[in-house]
Amino acid sequence: MDTILGPPSTLIFAAYGAFILGLVSPGPDFLLVTALAVGRGRRAAFVAAVGISVGVAFWALLAAVGMGAAIQGTPAIWEGIRLLGGGVLIYLGARAVSSALREDKARATIRPGKRSAGSFLLGLLTNLSNPKAAIVLIGLTAVLAQSYPDRGDLMIVVAGMPALTLIWFSFLAATLAMPGAQGRLLKHRRVLSFAMGAALTLAGLSLIQSMTMV
Repeated sequence: MDTILGPPSTLIFAAYGAFILGLVSPGPDFLLVTALAVGRGRRAAFVAAVGISVGVAFWALLAAVGMGAAIQGTPAIWEGIRLLGGGVLIYLGARAVSSALREDKARATIRPGKRSAGSFLLGLLTNLSNPKAAIVLIGLTAVLAQSYPDRGDLMIVVAGMPALTLIWFSFLAATLAMPGAQGRLLKHRRVLSFAMGAALTLAGLSLIQSMTMV
């Protein structure tokens, strides 16, 4: 563990700083947790956060064991991820927009199902189908690998990424599910649901469109 406390620590701070900036920036994961916190409550949003964190762990550990370069060098894999990601995001967006247009006052947002497995699966698929998340995580892990050639040390270093993901989205879920915050958001639930659905749909279309331009 001496290598972690040595000179490469500067690189760790830089890599984690970039990761945190990307983590807190609004994206599909952020929109999903927000929608679930408003429409289904804290538990559903927290379970989705766990699914998102597992997705982050998958990409980071995949890169840490040396599979990141192989994936980056295979265009067909990225095309498959973009296609899957675009389809998932369009599906989630369409459901949110449809719910908003129906003015379902009971649940005018994304509805994953009553069981926790539904929220977990939504969180996992939303993260795994986001090629930007994959590219960032694989890229940052590849940078860290230059200073941590030992796989054990590298996996310990990148383990902080899913941990930070869970902390951030759990905090977001708890904050948005608080009675005061949720009460204000519920007043504009229909608009919020429509805006989130439109954003997710546009993100999905953008991913699929990018395939035709490559």
